[in-house]
Amino acid sequence: MDWVEFDKWCGALCAWREARGEGRDGMRAVLHVIANRAKLHNQSWAQIVYQKKQFSSMTYGFDPQLTLVPEQPDAQFALAFELAESVMNGTDPDLTLGATHYFNPNIVKPLWAADMQKTTTVGNHDFYRSA
Repeated sequence: MDWVEFDKWCGALCAWREARGEGRDGMRAVLHVIANRAKLHNQSWAQIVYQKKQFSSMTYGFDPQLTLVPEQPDAQFALAFELAESVMNGTDPDLTLGATHYFNPNIVKPLWAADMQKTTTVGNHDFYRSA
């Protein structure tokens, strides 16, 4: 596996953990947030998803998703990886409108959201970018 494939795998795992219950568009949206942050900070997708407490399913010790891995065959993970490839290649339009953050308002309303602009809602998640 090369570094590009590793980045896609990390993005797909994050999207699968964070939004597999949100379907295709939910996973696409998470992947676009990853891609938008990576571009903004000139970092790899792996660097983005493994930043402490940025994607709870990837780094937060109390998140029940933290150690969850897909079992073969897992159609949702296969879809997440396919979507990661499309987002990474730039062939998937950004349905988040440039969002760099998101959260589920039914679970938490983070303080940082007050200083950001909401761009859209996809499934159970609200998406935000700098105002």
